[in-house]
Amino acid sequence: MPIPVLAKRQRTFTGTKRRLYHLLEVMGTSNDQIWPFAAQPFMRSPGPLTPGRTEEWHLGVHAMLEEAVPEEHIVWRFLNEGIDGTHGFYITADGKQVTLEMRVEAALSEPEGRMLWRRLEDGYERSSEALFDKITRVLKR
Repeated sequence: MPIPVLAKRQRTFTGTKRRLYHLLEVMGTSNDQIWPFAAQPFMRSPGPLTPGRTEEWHLGVHAMLEEAVPEEHIVWRFLNEGIDGTHGFYITADGKQVTLEMRVEAALSEPEGRMLWRRLEDGYERSSEALFDKITRVLKR
C-alpha cells in the first residue's frame, strides 16, 4: 500500500507575482539568481519551460515539468523510482504581498519510496528555507 506524503512550506514576500514567477522559471539556468547551494546545483534542461520536455535535477530528485502557468505555478512530476507524485511552486498575491508555497504531493512505495523520502525530506526543508531567504534578498534589490 502506498504511503501518502504531503509537505508544504511557504513564505510571503513583498513584490509581484510576475517577478517571483520569473525568478522561479529561470532557476537552474545560467540566469538563476535564487538557488542557494552552489555545491549542490539545481540544474534543468535548456530552453523555455515546456511541459513533458523540460527536466530538472537537484538534491537527488529527477523530475519532468508537468505544468507551468505564468504567475501562478510551476509543477514538476517526480521521475525517481519509488515516488509517484509532484512537487511544485504555487504563487498567490494580496496587493504587494506575494506568497510562495512549495508543495510535495506524492505516494511512496515500500520500501524504496519511503527510503528515498527519508533522504529527501531534510534537504527539502533546508533548501526551502534557504531558497526563501535568497528570494527575500533578491527581491530587495
